[in-house]
Amino acid sequence: MNAPPLRSPVLNRRGLVIGFAVGALLMLIVGGIAWWSLGSAPSRGQSPAPELTATERRGEKIYTASCASCHGGSDGGTMMDYPPRHNANGHTWHHPDCELTQIVREGGDAMTDAMREMMAPPNSPRMQAFKDRLSAEEIAAVLAYIKTMWTAEERDVQAKITQQECATARS
Repeated sequence: MNAPPLRSPVLNRRGLVIGFAVGALLMLIVGGIAWWSLGSAPSRGQSPAPELTATERRGEKIYTASCASCHGGSDGGTMMDYPPRHNANGHTWHHPDCELTQIVREGGDAMTDAMREMMAPPNSPRMQAFKDRLSAEEIAAVLAYIKTMWTAEERDVQAKITQQECATARS
Protein backbone atom coordinates (compact mmCIF):
# COMPACT_ATOMS: atom_id res chain seq x y z
CA MET A 1 0.00 0.00 0.00
CA ASN A 2 1.29 3.37 -0.97
CA ALA A 3 0.50 6.12 1.48
CA PRO A 4 -0.16 9.57 -0.01
CA PRO A 5 2.78 11.88 0.37
CA LEU A 6 2.61 14.09 3.43
CA ARG A 7 2.27 17.78 2.77
CA SER A 8 4.32 20.27 4.58
CA PRO A 9 2.46 21.99 7.48
CA VAL A 10 3.42 25.32 5.90
CA LEU A 11 1.60 24.42 2.67
CA ASN A 12 -1.48 23.25 4.59
CA ARG A 13 -1.57 26.51 6.58
CA ARG A 14 -1.09 28.57 3.42
CA GLY A 15 -4.00 26.76 1.75
CA LEU A 16 -6.16 27.40 4.80
CA VAL A 17 -5.34 31.12 4.78
CA ILE A 18 -6.02 31.41 1.05
CA GLY A 19 -9.30 29.48 1.43
CA PHE A 20 -10.37 31.68 4.31
CA ALA A 21 -9.51 34.87 2.38
CA VAL A 22 -11.42 33.73 -0.71
CA GLY A 23 -14.41 32.73 1.44
CA ALA A 24 -14.38 36.05 3.29
CA LEU A 25 -14.15 37.95 -0.01
CA LEU A 26 -17.12 36.01 -1.40
CA MET A 27 -19.13 36.74 1.75
CA LEU A 28 -18.35 40.45 1.46
CA ILE A 29 -19.40 40.49 -2.19
CA VAL A 30 -22.67 38.63 -1.54
CA GLY A 31 -23.36 40.70 1.58
CA GLY A 32 -22.65 43.94 -0.30
CA ILE A 33 -25.01 43.00 -3.11
CA ALA A 34 -27.74 42.08 -0.62
CA TRP A 35 -27.22 45.31 1.37
CA TRP A 36 -27.27 47.42 -1.78
CA SER A 37 -30.42 45.80 -3.15
CA LEU A 38 -32.26 45.86 0.21
CA GLY A 39 -31.07 49.38 0.98
CA SER A 40 -32.74 50.73 -2.13
CA ALA A 41 -36.16 49.30 -1.20
CA PRO A 42 -38.69 51.50 0.64
CA SER A 43 -38.64 51.04 4.44
CA ARG A 44 -41.24 49.09 6.47
CA GLY A 45 -42.94 47.64 3.42
CA GLN A 46 -44.06 51.01 2.11
CA SER A 47 -44.85 51.38 -1.54
CA PRO A 48 -43.15 54.19 -3.45
CA ALA A 49 -44.36 57.67 -2.53
CA PRO A 50 -47.64 58.50 -4.25
CA GLU A 51 -48.13 61.66 -6.26
CA LEU A 52 -49.13 64.39 -3.83
CA THR A 53 -52.35 66.34 -4.21
CA ALA A 54 -52.24 70.14 -4.08
CA THR A 55 -53.32 70.05 -0.41
CA GLU A 56 -50.62 67.48 0.44
CA ARG A 57 -47.95 69.56 -1.36
CA ARG A 58 -49.05 72.61 0.61
CA GLY A 59 -48.89 70.54 3.79
CA GLU A 60 -45.41 69.30 2.85
CA LYS A 61 -44.13 72.88 2.54
CA ILE A 62 -45.63 73.85 5.90
CA TYR A 63 -44.36 70.63 7.54
CA THR A 64 -40.85 71.20 6.22
CA ALA A 65 -40.83 74.78 7.50
CA SER A 66 -42.58 74.24 10.85
CA CYS A 67 -42.37 70.59 11.92
CA ALA A 68 -39.49 68.64 10.37
CA SER A 69 -36.78 70.18 12.55
CA CYS A 70 -38.29 68.42 15.60
CA HIS A 71 -40.29 65.52 14.11
CA GLY A 72 -38.06 64.47 11.22
CA GLY A 73 -38.89 63.55 7.67
CA SER A 74 -40.40 60.69 5.75
CA ASP A 75 -37.98 58.01 6.91
CA GLY A 76 -35.89 57.03 9.89
CA GLY A 77 -36.68 57.04 13.57
CA THR A 78 -38.60 54.64 15.77
CA MET A 79 -41.88 54.53 17.61
CA MET A 80 -40.06 55.47 20.81
CA ASP A 81 -38.50 58.73 19.53
CA TYR A 82 -39.26 62.02 21.23
CA PRO A 83 -40.41 64.26 19.74
CA PRO A 84 -42.33 61.53 17.93
CA ARG A 85 -41.72 60.78 14.27
CA HIS A 86 -44.76 61.33 12.08
CA ASN A 87 -43.71 58.82 9.43
CA ALA A 88 -44.52 55.10 9.25
CA ASN A 89 -41.85 54.38 11.89
CA GLY A 90 -43.54 56.60 14.47
CA HIS A 91 -46.85 56.33 16.30
CA THR A 92 -48.76 59.38 15.07
CA TRP A 93 -51.06 57.10 13.09
CA HIS A 94 -52.35 55.67 16.39
CA HIS A 95 -54.13 58.98 17.11
CA PRO A 96 -57.36 60.35 15.58
CA ASP A 97 -57.41 63.49 13.45
CA CYS A 98 -59.33 65.48 16.09
CA GLU A 99 -56.63 64.77 18.70
CA LEU A 100 -53.76 65.54 16.30
CA THR A 101 -55.44 68.80 15.25
CA GLN A 102 -55.93 69.78 18.90
CA ILE A 103 -52.26 69.11 19.71
CA VAL A 104 -51.06 71.16 16.73
CA ARG A 105 -53.44 74.01 17.59
CA GLU A 106 -52.96 74.10 21.36
CA GLY A 107 -49.53 72.55 21.85
CA GLY A 108 -48.65 69.83 24.32
CA ASP A 109 -51.46 68.31 26.36
CA ALA A 110 -51.62 65.79 29.22
CA MET A 111 -50.86 62.90 26.85
CA THR A 112 -47.85 64.62 25.24
CA ASP A 113 -46.61 65.74 28.66
CA ALA A 114 -46.79 62.14 29.93
CA MET A 115 -44.93 60.94 26.83
CA ARG A 116 -42.35 63.64 27.30
CA GLU A 117 -41.89 62.65 30.94
CA MET A 118 -41.34 58.98 30.03
CA MET A 119 -39.32 59.24 26.85
CA ALA A 120 -37.77 62.63 26.29
CA PRO A 121 -34.10 63.32 26.80
CA PRO A 122 -33.34 66.20 29.20
CA ASN A 123 -34.10 69.67 27.82
CA SER A 124 -36.24 68.32 24.96
CA PRO A 125 -38.56 70.91 23.44
CA ARG A 126 -42.22 70.92 24.45
CA MET A 127 -44.78 70.84 21.63
CA GLN A 128 -45.68 74.44 20.93
CA ALA A 129 -49.08 75.77 19.91
CA PHE A 130 -49.55 76.76 16.27
CA LYS A 131 -53.05 78.27 16.53
CA ASP A 132 -51.63 81.78 16.07
CA ARG A 133 -49.43 80.76 13.13
CA LEU A 134 -51.44 78.22 11.13
CA SER A 135 -55.05 78.34 9.97
CA ALA A 136 -57.37 75.36 10.30
CA GLU A 137 -56.87 74.71 6.56
CA GLU A 138 -53.08 74.76 6.94
CA ILE A 139 -53.22 72.34 9.87
CA ALA A 140 -55.48 70.05 7.81
CA ALA A 141 -52.97 70.24 4.94
CA VAL A 142 -50.12 69.28 7.28
CA LEU A 143 -52.11 66.28 8.54
CA ALA A 144 -52.90 65.29 4.93
CA TYR A 145 -49.17 65.39 4.13
CA ILE A 146 -48.21 63.43 7.27
CA LYS A 147 -50.59 60.66 6.20
CA THR A 148 -48.67 60.28 2.91
CA MET A 149 -45.71 59.05 4.99
CA TRP A 150 -47.71 56.12 6.42
CA THR A 151 -48.31 52.70 4.95
CA ALA A 152 -51.72 51.91 3.47
CA GLU A 153 -52.47 49.73 6.50
CA GLU A 154 -51.56 52.53 8.93
CA ARG A 155 -53.79 54.97 7.01
CA ASP A 156 -56.68 52.49 7.17
CA VAL A 157 -56.28 51.92 10.92
CA GLN A 158 -55.96 55.65 11.60
CA ALA A 159 -59.08 56.41 9.53
CA LYS A 160 -61.07 53.92 11.63
CA ILE A 161 -59.70 55.42 14.87
CA THR A 162 -60.62 58.89 13.60
CA GLN A 163 -64.12 57.76 12.66
CA GLN A 164 -64.70 56.26 16.13
CA GLU A 165 -62.97 58.85 18.31
CA CYS A 166 -63.78 62.09 16.51
CA ALA A 167 -67.43 61.20 16.08
CA THR A 168 -67.59 60.64 19.86
CA ALA A 169 -65.86 63.97 20.49
CA ARG A 170 -68.48 65.80 18.37
CA SER A 171 -71.42 64.16 20.16
